[in-house]
Amino acid sequence: MVKDIKQHLMEQDHFARHVGVIVEEATPEYSRVSMPLGENQRNGVNLAHGGAIFTLADLAFAALANAGPESVALNAQTSISFLRGGSHGPLVAEGRIRHSGRTLLTVDVDVRDADGVLLATAICTGCRTSRNIAD
Repeated sequence: MVKDIKQHLMEQDHFARHVGVIVEEATPEYSRVSMPLGENQRNGVNLAHGGAIFTLADLAFAALANAGPESVALNAQTSISFLRGGSHGPLVAEGRIRHSGRTLLTVDVDVRDADGVLLATAICTGCRTSRNIAD
C-alpha cells in the first residue's frame, strides 16, 4: 500500500493535476480537496462548471476511500445534487465516511465555494477491488 495517498494522487492522477486539484487531507474517515476556480473551471455563465464540481467530489471520495490499508476502492455510483452556482474560488470538497464494509463503502461529500456557500452534495458508493494501489 502507498504510504501517502495525498502524494500518490498528486503524482499519479494526471487528470486531477491537470484541472488543479490539490489533496489537502486524506484519512480513512475524512478528506479535503480543493480546486481553483479559474476560467477553465467555469461554465458559459461564468459560474463553477458542474463537471468541475463533480470532479472535485469524485476526488474527495478517492482520497478518503484509498487512504487506508485496504485494496483500491473505485467509485461505482455517485448521486450529486447541485444546489447553487459558485462564483468564488477555490472550490473545496470535504468527504466523510458514512459506511465502510468489506467490499462496499459510502462517502458523503459537500462541495463549497471560497465563501463557504454549499454548491453541491454527493453520495458516492465505492467498491473495493483486489488490486493494490501500487500496482
